[in-house]
Amino acid sequence: MKRILLKILGCGVAAALSIVGGWYVACLFMLVPYNMPTGEDAFIRHGLTAVGAEHLANPDDMPMIALLLCWVIAALLIGALLFVGYAVLRRRHRSARATAARRTS
Repeated sequence: MKRILLKILGCGVAAALSIVGGWYVACLFMLVPYNMPTGEDAFIRHGLTAVGAEHLANPDDMPMIALLLCWVIAALLIGALLFVGYAVLRRRHRSARATAARRTS
């Protein structure tokens, strides 16, 4: 039971770190002045069409939707980095345990 709770806690911490880290990365990205790329604009418009909101009530909401998209992508990238880091640490821990077990026997 304790092991399951620790895994749930670890997943929760990783999710929180991913969300907060993604927010900071997205904010850093938004500090750079740039025009919205055509691909990003087309992706957002296609997504709005897919959910049935073809016309925005306020076209000024498009940059905010782009910020949300950047945040989601950044959070996913941070989550992937956390997962890879966890996998590397787990592998090193296992190999260190195996090496220590071989030395003692």
